Amino acid sequence: MSFEIVFKLWHRKVYAYFFKKTACANQAEELTQLAFIKLWRFKHTLSEDFPLDVQLFKIAKSTLLDYFKKIANDNRNLQIYHRDLLETSAAESKLYEAKQELDMVLSCLPPTRKQVFVLNRLHGYSYKEIAEKLSISPRTVEKHISLATKQLSGYAGIAYFFILLGFLK
Repeated sequence: MSFEIVFKLWHRKVYAYFFKKTACANQAEELTQLAFIKLWRFKHTLSEDFPLDVQLFKIAKSTLLDYFKKIANDNRNLQIYHRDLLETSAAESKLYEAKQELDMVLSCLPPTRKQVFVLNRLHGYSYKEIAEKLSISPRTVEKHISLATKQLSGYAGIAYFFILLGFLK
């Protein structure tokens, strides 16, 4: 029997099967096409011991199961993506708030003291490197760091502040 004849004879019944299971005309049509493609692709494996319609509906059933597995997998992946997106968004929000708080705290320092403190605590420069960069003595750098630390220790959340410094490096 030619493929065209098989298609004409069984297309409506296979489509009806898929429509009953999916309740979606577009999906039923797509699955019908897939079932007939599989029938054509695996025609060499068809057995003369079983009627062709039985074998076609076995292919249709496996096509439907594959479809449902794909939907379940897609839904699971979508849920994971949304969860990761929410977690990332929350982390970015906390980081933004921490940076805002850090900027506010650092704005209380005089400009040079702030610059020295930022170079040392946020960028990891040594006292000597800061001294060379700003054309001041290492002792002056040390004094600025000491004064900045004392000034910032007046804030209630100083422990949190220093944790932020480590986090934002």
